[in-house]
Amino acid sequence: MNARKSIVNVMCSASAWIAMWLLVVATGCVSSGSAGRAQKTAPSWKTDGVIRHVRCLYERRPWLNLDAAGDRDPEGIRYRVFLDAGDAHGVHRDGMFHIEMYMIGRDDRGEATRTLVSDWHYPTSKVHTIAKPGQLGDGYFLYLRWARKDIPGHEIEIITQFKDEYGNTARSGTKRIPVPKYAS
Repeated sequence: MNARKSIVNVMCSASAWIAMWLLVVATGCVSSGSAGRAQKTAPSWKTDGVIRHVRCLYERRPWLNLDAAGDRDPEGIRYRVFLDAGDAHGVHRDGMFHIEMYMIGRDDRGEATRTLVSDWHYPTSKVHTIAKPGQLGDGYFLYLRWARKDIPGHEIEIITQFKDEYGNTARSGTKRIPVPKYAS
């Protein structure tokens, strides 16, 4: 009888062990990573929508009149920016806009010059968003006041760059625009 109890005990222990092993195999093992903390990894443009293109749309008259004197010469520019993750549809992302504006001129020898006259750096959280997204998707409105008063009457070049929180950058094409100078 003792031998029979021994065999039954071994069989019960083996059955319990097999049942636990089958439970682990059926459900799998799950790791919590680093003690439950979420880990941030750099996105891939193929899976997470890293910004591939910065698309800027300028109105026919994109000028801002911002001076107290009230003359007609512009003191700034406004335009729309769309961040494209590769599907030609604008999205909002956390990151920074870096905008450079160059004044195009001629030196004493008649050769073209390109001088940085203003640059701006804004987090996307501080930039106006487009209230009613259209066919181009979500976007931003940039309102930029330039630092110098001698811009009217010259041609300018604007380059808009976006840098996400992981250091990925995308930039727009260069846009050249003649700035009007009005006779008082």
